[in-house]
Amino acid sequence: MEGAPVSPCVPGSCSRCVSPSGLHLSVLKGNDNRSGYDGAVKSGARYDAAVVGAGPAGATAARLLASRGLSVVLLEKCSLPRYKTCGGGVVSRAMPLLPAGIQPVVECACSTAELRLERAGLTFRVRREDPIVRMTMRDRLDFLLVAAAERSGAKLCADCRVVGLKENLRGVELITTQGSFLAHWVVAADGALSRVARMAGWEKPRGTAPALEWELRVSPGTLDRFRGVARFDLDAAPAGYAWIFPKRDHLSVGILSLRKSVPLLKDLLDRYLERSGIHASDRGDSESHGFVIPFEPRDRFVRGRVLLAGDAAGLADPVTGEGISFALRSGELAARAVWEGGLEEGPVAELYEKWLSRDILAELALGRKLSSLLYKHTGLRDFLFRRHGQRLSEAMADVMMGTRTYRSILRSPANYWKLLTGS
Repeated sequence: MEGAPVSPCVPGSCSRCVSPSGLHLSVLKGNDNRSGYDGAVKSGARYDAAVVGAGPAGATAARLLASRGLSVVLLEKCSLPRYKTCGGGVVSRAMPLLPAGIQPVVECACSTAELRLERAGLTFRVRREDPIVRMTMRDRLDFLLVAAAERSGAKLCADCRVVGLKENLRGVELITTQGSFLAHWVVAADGALSRVARMAGWEKPRGTAPALEWELRVSPGTLDRFRGVARFDLDAAPAGYAWIFPKRDHLSVGILSLRKSVPLLKDLLDRYLERSGIHASDRGDSESHGFVIPFEPRDRFVRGRVLLAGDAAGLADPVTGEGISFALRSGELAARAVWEGGLEEGPVAELYEKWLSRDILAELALGRKLSSLLYKHTGLRDFLFRRHGQRLSEAMADVMMGTRTYRSILRSPANYWKLLTGS
């Protein structure tokens, strides 16, 4: 099956073009065939897989399924490109999971990370030769990933909200604002508060953290002050942290808390910005956006012929809240389970649950132990960081780089000793 075309345009001249590389999507809507695609998405069509949500998990699953020759439709509730509330930091451990050529959407490459413990008055900096975090805007990153899915043969249906789900002997029927689609399998990758998960019978996610983010247009001097450094400030919120991520022409700043009941995050973020030397007079016209981050995985990831991936499955790093790398990996595993399981219900479910447990869940379980130390047992945390803070910070940077894992650091008492003594 031929993929939808990704046609060149003159950068800046096309309302659908957000990439400096000058690519835009076919952006099919129902029977609309504005880009000349010879197989427009039609209501009532049947697919091997329907993927809901065009973020990293969904776009990856759609790309890999289509590359194996399966018929795939990618459903996205918004027009593309669309703003996505997210720090947009792509840690280095995520890079092998991305298609080639993301450099055009990288706004700032940070080879330095800074960790601050406000209660203890401690600051640590780590640096690597390669970037620890590549800063992106999610509208551009997701746009690029969807373009890669289309090149592989997936069909995109934008402005398409799922409003109903029915499972029967023929597969899963998705009822949408663009009509109905029938699929052997559905990959639900529509966010932490996934509507598809609720429709398929899952309860509410078990653990989410409220967060708030601003995209701040600051003065050139202020922007230069934060250039090249990914900054994390523990204790800026109760049981949480704040961040400052430099982008090409602005700062992404945010705050989160693992507590369900906290003071207004906006007030906490205001005070944090003032302490960081970003005063109200320097912020310009900015909008804040609230969202939630899943800090605990779902209790299961397959119901019938519906798989959960990414934030919909609750797969975010419990230490940093970073979700892009686990979204990419779960999208890859979902696609692999569908094709290696031969589209059969039992084998697909067994493979996906097994691979998630082996590749992601074991890592997240140990990450939650470290998260408890950082955000709940702050007295012990401060004691350890006063004595071994630089070594601990280096270890956390290694995890972000993908050269170490929480499992490799925490799996035995001997590793604790090596971590703290350097022996």
